[in-house]
Amino acid sequence: MTPVVKGIIILNVVFYIGTVFLAHSLYDTFALHFFEDSRFHFWQPLTHMFMHDNAGFLHILMNMYVLAIFGPPLERWMGDKKFLFLYLSSGIGAYLLTTGIDYFDYMSYLESGFSQEVLNQRLFGTANNPNFWGVMVGASGCTFGVTAGFAYLYPNVKLQILFIPFSIAAKWLIGAYFLYETIAAFGLTGVNDNIGHAAHVGGAIVGFIMTWYWKRNSMDKYRWD
Repeated sequence: MTPVVKGIIILNVVFYIGTVFLAHSLYDTFALHFFEDSRFHFWQPLTHMFMHDNAGFLHILMNMYVLAIFGPPLERWMGDKKFLFLYLSSGIGAYLLTTGIDYFDYMSYLESGFSQEVLNQRLFGTANNPNFWGVMVGASGCTFGVTAGFAYLYPNVKLQILFIPFSIAAKWLIGAYFLYETIAAFGLTGVNDNIGHAAHVGGAIVGFIMTWYWKRNSMDKYRWD
C-alpha cells in the first residue's frame, strides 16, 4: 500500500463514519448538490469525492477496493504528488461533466415555461418529496481516472474477475467498462440505476489524458537539445 492511496482510503473511511454514524446532518453539507440548488456550497465539488452512499457499505467498499488494487502501481510510477493531483483532478472532471449534463437538463426545464417555484420543486425537491437529481457522492470518478491511467500504462496486465474462469488484459477489460459507462451516460441502456455514469466517464477521460501526457514527456530528460 503506497502512502497517498493509504491516506485517501483512511480519509474516505473517516468521512463515511463521521457523516453516516456520528454527525448525519453533515451528510447533506458535504454531498454535492446542483449549483442552482440553495443547498450547494463551494466546497462540495471537493468534499463529495470522499462521501459515499449512506444506505449501505457496498459503495465505499467497492471504490476503496478498486483504489487499493490499481492505485499503488500508478503512484509508484508517477510519484505521490502527481498521483494525488490526478486523483483529485479526475474527481473534478467527473463533477464538471455531470454538472454540464445537469445544466442542459435544467435549461430545458427552464425554457419549457415552468415558474421558478414549480421548477425548484420539481428539480430540487421539497422537505416532503425527494430530489429530482438527488445528490452526487462517491469516489467513483476518481477511481475511474486511476483505472484509466493504469490501463494506459499497463495495457497487457492480466486481470482476473470473480466467477470468470479466464483472465482479461487491462486494456480490454477497463476499455469495455468505459464503453459501457459512456453508453449508459447517454441513457442508451434503458436502465434507471441511479448511478453517475457521466461522472465515471468524466473521471476516466481526465485520468487517461493526464497519464498519457506524463508518460509522453517522461523521457524529456534523455533528449538532446
